[in-house]
Amino acid sequence: MKFFKREKTSGKLPWRRRVSLRWTLVFTTVLCSLGAFLLIALESWGLEWARDALYLKYITPYYADESETGEYYSVSPDGTVLYVEATMPYAYVDPETKEIYPIETTSPTQFIPAGPLRFFYKNVGQIAVCIFVLTAAFAFLIDAWWFYRWKIKKPLAILHKAAQKIGQSDLDFHVETPSSDELGQLCRSFETMRASLEENNRALWNTVEERRRLNAAFAHDLRTPLTVLQGYSDLLLDALPSGDLSPEKTVSTVLTMKRSLMRLQRYVESMNSLQRLEDLQPQKTSLSFSALCGRLRETGEILRQEGFSFSSQGDGPVSLDTELLFQVYENLLSNAGRYAQSQVWAAAVLEGPVLSLTVEDDGPGFPPAALKRAAEPYYRGDNSPSPQGELHFGLGLYICRSLCEKHGGRLTLANRPQGGARVTASFQVEAVPGPGTL
Repeated sequence: MKFFKREKTSGKLPWRRRVSLRWTLVFTTVLCSLGAFLLIALESWGLEWARDALYLKYITPYYADESETGEYYSVSPDGTVLYVEATMPYAYVDPETKEIYPIETTSPTQFIPAGPLRFFYKNVGQIAVCIFVLTAAFAFLIDAWWFYRWKIKKPLAILHKAAQKIGQSDLDFHVETPSSDELGQLCRSFETMRASLEENNRALWNTVEERRRLNAAFAHDLRTPLTVLQGYSDLLLDALPSGDLSPEKTVSTVLTMKRSLMRLQRYVESMNSLQRLEDLQPQKTSLSFSALCGRLRETGEILRQEGFSFSSQGDGPVSLDTELLFQVYENLLSNAGRYAQSQVWAAAVLEGPVLSLTVEDDGPGFPPAALKRAAEPYYRGDNSPSPQGELHFGLGLYICRSLCEKHGGRLTLANRPQGGARVTASFQVEAVPGPGTL
């Protein structure tokens, strides 16, 4: 049986904060019981002493005593010596009337003055029972008060304050652990719950902020095609009725408006794809790392027939969402191929529970601002009006980052020392006991 709970935090707590609730209750109860027993014994002695004092003071003077001559006598309070018959040595002698009262028929309490003293002498047994019961009740209250102050008061106040703060949606605090007993464990559980709520709220806040930035970027990119449509529609309304607009100019204007409308349609489709991305959950399958690398190499050679090389490091079976991984991989290859001059490199590395997929190119690399913002939605560092730029909304790296985070990993942007961009996508993978198959 353990008297103390082990504290897992740094620093050793005093013994009174480490003892469990059960043994604390046993300890306080035993001490209070011993204290009550000693107090009852003292009260019993005091009552007996008081009773004997009354007996000696008011009753003993009326007893007959035996003299040296063999006669029995009694000394009354006024000093008068009264002799009694030898046949009645244990009798009471009334000092006033000089009458003798046999002890069998005379109550000694009649010689005690009427009032509280006589009441006490006659009912000392009942008084003792009442005092003993009150003493036991007092000891019980002391035990409860001691146990409450020692073990319950502080944790209860901490939990009450924490519950109030959580009820007010204030999670910027720390739940103190006052002890290592059961209530201390409850405080630690409360702190774990608070930390979990804070983490969930932070994740929700980040999601809301991400959604706000996404909507802001979406609204910003919509402004240009909407402005174009409005301008050309005004032009058509003004020029068509008067016939000032040539057929060639009319056709060119309509085609420009059509391109803007198609761009708006692609924007809407991209937003829908981002919303579906939020609900995506990884569906893991088991396969060998060598088989996965073979598929990665084959995909890279298909997407980029020239100037592509692939390398791998590691071995063993893994469990991951291959569709999610290849979506990230193909996005990274597409981005690298867009900016590469002649060469694209890809490498897969398996280290413990982490699979890293790196794609490099020999292009211009990321500008300083793009290293921080390239993974944001609708970010395009070049802002080029080229047809390629018209089809590129700046969502590729954002989608890759989101997919990596859903798989417990991250996306890292950097530049190669020799020049060019380097993007590393990491994924949390699970080792499986045997070699897997596709």
